[in-house]
Amino acid sequence: MTTYNPRSTYRLQFNSDFTLTDAENIIRYLDKTGVKTVYASPVFQAVQGSMHGYDVTNPLKINAEIGGEDDFGRVIDKLHARKMGWIQDIVPNHMAYSPQNPWIADVLELGEESEYVEFFDIQLRHFKDQTKGKLMLPFFGQKLDALIERNELSAEYSEAGFQLKYYENTYPVSKNAYNVLLNPLKEERIPIDLHEWLIEKDNLPWDRAKQKLFAVCKQEPEVIRHINHCLSIVNSNSQKMMEVMNQLFYWPTFWKETEKMINYRRFFTINSLICVNVQHEKVFDATHKMIADWIKKKLVDGIRVDHIDGLFNPSQYLGRLRKLAGEDTHITIEKILEKDENLPTDWPIEGTTGYDFLALVNNLLTNPEKGPVFYSYYNNWIKKTDEYRDVFHKKNRFILYNRFKGELINLTQEWRSISADLGIPLQEENAQRALGEFLVFCPVYKIYQSPSVFSNTEMEEVNSIIDAAITGGQSEKDELEKLRNLFLLKNIDKESERKQIDTFFRHCMQFTGPLMAKGIEDTAFYSYNPFIGHNEVGDSPGFLGIRTETFHQLMQERQTKEPLTLDATSTHDTKRGEDARARLNVLSDVPEKWIEATKDWRILNKKFKIFDDEREMPTANDEYFIYQVLCAHWPMGGLLDETFIDRLTEYLVKAMREAKVNSSWSDPDESYETETIQFVRNVLSEKSDFRERFQAFVVDIIPHGIVNSLTQLILKNTCPGVPDTYQGCERWNLSFVDPDNRQPVDYAHLESELDEMIRNSEVDKLNFANRLMQEPESGRIKQWITYLTLKERKDNEKLFQEGSYVPLEVEGKYKKHLIAFYRQFQEEYFLVILPLNTAALPTNCNWEDTWILMPELKLLDWQNLLSNEFLKNTNKLEASRVFGRIQLGLFRGI
Repeated sequence: MTTYNPRSTYRLQFNSDFTLTDAENIIRYLDKTGVKTVYASPVFQAVQGSMHGYDVTNPLKINAEIGGEDDFGRVIDKLHARKMGWIQDIVPNHMAYSPQNPWIADVLELGEESEYVEFFDIQLRHFKDQTKGKLMLPFFGQKLDALIERNELSAEYSEAGFQLKYYENTYPVSKNAYNVLLNPLKEERIPIDLHEWLIEKDNLPWDRAKQKLFAVCKQEPEVIRHINHCLSIVNSNSQKMMEVMNQLFYWPTFWKETEKMINYRRFFTINSLICVNVQHEKVFDATHKMIADWIKKKLVDGIRVDHIDGLFNPSQYLGRLRKLAGEDTHITIEKILEKDENLPTDWPIEGTTGYDFLALVNNLLTNPEKGPVFYSYYNNWIKKTDEYRDVFHKKNRFILYNRFKGELINLTQEWRSISADLGIPLQEENAQRALGEFLVFCPVYKIYQSPSVFSNTEMEEVNSIIDAAITGGQSEKDELEKLRNLFLLKNIDKESERKQIDTFFRHCMQFTGPLMAKGIEDTAFYSYNPFIGHNEVGDSPGFLGIRTETFHQLMQERQTKEPLTLDATSTHDTKRGEDARARLNVLSDVPEKWIEATKDWRILNKKFKIFDDEREMPTANDEYFIYQVLCAHWPMGGLLDETFIDRLTEYLVKAMREAKVNSSWSDPDESYETETIQFVRNVLSEKSDFRERFQAFVVDIIPHGIVNSLTQLILKNTCPGVPDTYQGCERWNLSFVDPDNRQPVDYAHLESELDEMIRNSEVDKLNFANRLMQEPESGRIKQWITYLTLKERKDNEKLFQEGSYVPLEVEGKYKKHLIAFYRQFQEEYFLVILPLNTAALPTNCNWEDTWILMPELKLLDWQNLLSNEFLKNTNKLEASRVFGRIQLGLFRGI
């Protein structure tokens, strides 16, 4: 069997508002569009009301809010009937930390007796004593003493057993607390049936014991009266309630305590997501049982693995997954690659979910000559001179010591324990700082090998990190050298010691990814704003443009190494819609106009700002961010209705809190947020001169943003890899970050419009394409090109899957403003010639003496995919002829 080829994917986000039945209803439309594979968000049982599905409560059931097994089977049958496939997103790293998760509920009730206690990455022997050796349950608004003192906790009884109630939330009372709950005063007489149950319960399966207790309650009124009496005592007596708490396996904890101490591994800083020990084979088997069954039944054609970097041993995991899935299942991973970083060559996968492609196209559309202008102007605007790498290190440190301090303490204690066994003294504070700096300076999300099998490359990486931490860090050199010697196994002879160090290093590497994600993606990307178009997942504000030669080289490598990797331009995790980002790239062509405009806006809007005790609201940095956001997301037609302004202000509140400078999720500064939002509302009001001036500026930017968007789309759908369309992105996507990017999609309208466009194009394709280009605001042109290019891929599968990628040389005056290549498989050809940086071209540019050099090809003509016009094949194609009435070159070889 050969590996399943998705050809083209379409990402669907399932939740109660978009169910399996809804997916079933759009299969015909997706097929018509040219989509060959549905790429589905997690469909497993999740926390009630989940809008994304990554908070899985049961990986062995389908989420009842989106449908059932029959619905799933029907969707798959209809897809397969049309020769379409299904890629399923799975979440091996974490599950919901919630009693809705039956495995978690079992752990909370039975503690170390639970068969699931080893499923979760928890430290039952935590070195701190604040939790009295109990698993932290950090979902409470204050510390336990205060909760009890204010009577915010109460115990209840039902058929499910005793429950601890906190407002609308309930948690199962641990088995060990039943004796205290049923005899809080000790000297009172207990009904004989209850006394017998207390003796017998430890010899019964716990579910059976609870069922028997409830049956006794129904049969013996005296028993239920006694239980109610006990509950009234516990719920009215703080000392008795604390006695019950002391018997629990868990410890109710103030949610902010996890910033300083934690005894379980969580997903990033989300307390409600607990990580899974999927490295244990029995845990792997249990959590993958349903996906294994689907693969065996040929219901699923591919797997997308979420957050591969969170796993203890990704290589081992992927080996097991490949064995489970077989050779013909397509496997991709969610992975963010840093500059010059490559996937391990021995991983049995097809590639990534496409952030690397997104970053490449984003940089291709950015004018590389103008980058320094934005850095210098930004530094002048905010009166600072920080380099982006220094900013990143500062933000990583902030997150480390203010949000991940508990995790850092845990890792430090693990290091100290190993060092004590080795007889190497460590000073705790210095060791903690040294380890912290090592984590801060780690340049990638994860190093995948462990020290005992380091290659020279990994050794050099570790040495480089330690050197950087010594040079630019804030820690003692001695402890860093000790850490270097440990990770490089200097003077380590025993196999048991190597295993300890391997485990410690892997624990560190499970943490570097979350640190980078929170420090950079979710903090620096909202606070460091020289050019926010590159503050994007997979990209970086340190990268501001590449040449076509670089893009060509990387596409050739992609075709050779990863022809079935995904090419994405929008995902559920991107910071803004793909067309908002493409519009921002236009600013790189016209920095002088941008600088002049923003200086004008700053003066104009100063009257709307608040200066309170020398505090500026919004700050200069946030004001500059707001102008870029408006430029990116300004509606195509310029209509600023209240819906748009509400979406904008909701986004800005999230951005301010993510930035963690003037506000945060932990400590929101509602005064600053309110004043900033009022500033935005004021400048966008009809009475403000800014609105008209901004509209005059952005109206010149939007057409070039549209060209960028179409270039980006065509590259995605014609370059090596599998093009992925995020739901609704066949039309303009100017959305903000999630949850805004999960707006409902009107598929009935899209299908109706596509049908109409197909009919109209059959009459006069050239004039039809021209009409679409003349009315771009509707987004119909983007949907039409999506259809044409995906259909071409569908009709010429071998050409785009196996065909070579051949760069073409461009000569002449405007050679930097074109990218040209063709795809070839045997005697099939497809030629792509697209404009770049059009805002830097003269108005009504006729391309003058610019041309594309073509090799000798056995072709007579090139047929334009958009217009059906023919272009004579020569060794020298003039750009003016390529870009006749339509400024996009898509040609099928004839």
